Amino acid sequence: WVYKSSSHIVVGTPGYRKKLIERGVPEEKIDVIYNWCDEEALSLPAVINAYEYGMDNRFNIVFAGTMGKAQALDSVIRAAKLIETRHEEVQFVFVGGGIEIESLKKLTQELLLGNVIFIPRLPFSEIGKVLTVADALLVHLKNDPLFEITIPAKIQAYLKVGKPVIMGVKGDAASVLTQSGAGSCVLPENEKSIADAVSKIFKLSQDELDEMGAGGLEYYNKYLSLKIGVEKFTKVFESVV
Repeated sequence: WVYKSSSHIVVGTPGYRKKLIERGVPEEKIDVIYNWCDEEALSLPAVINAYEYGMDNRFNIVFAGTMGKAQALDSVIRAAKLIETRHEEVQFVFVGGGIEIESLKKLTQELLLGNVIFIPRLPFSEIGKVLTVADALLVHLKNDPLFEITIPAKIQAYLKVGKPVIMGVKGDAASVLTQSGAGSCVLPENEKSIADAVSKIFKLSQDELDEMGAGGLEYYNKYLSLKIGVEKFTKVFESVV
């Protein structure tokens, strides 16, 4: 009833648009407008003491955000075990909190991992600083059909800071990364796939890493930014009026 009564509908991903069309909503009534990130917070000067966070002299793979059941990060912890025997310089950094954090810490201890650290929840502006000193950034969700039509909000922030991304999400999110050329897609909840992608990223030169990050930033500015989102919303409002 709500969809039928609406003059126009905006969704955040192509997958949601497809689902609404399947449910009988006229396709001309639906526009996709991607979310953007807090660009101002991520533009603050990146002054961080890497030593203070235990990130100095390591190749840091950073996950920042909620650590709950939907993120299925136990697979990433197990991938860290595989990586530990391949590349001792690589370190996995988890920033944030959530209902699964204690179980993840317990698993880290059980596996006797020396390449995983946890940083407590930080203000978004501080998280931005951690992201800028990372070597690569990680997105991961449970292998569930629902997540194939979602784009986790952290993706926009990751692309905005111009770092390579390892994407453990299928569907729309994977399409964004593939189109941007900003990183590698992996099979969610598959520790070998995650570990192989980390190895691949680690072996790249700094120039190659920078090129990936630049591609992600360019894609963000062209398709996902606040400026682009506002322009698209303005067109929707004008068409409705």
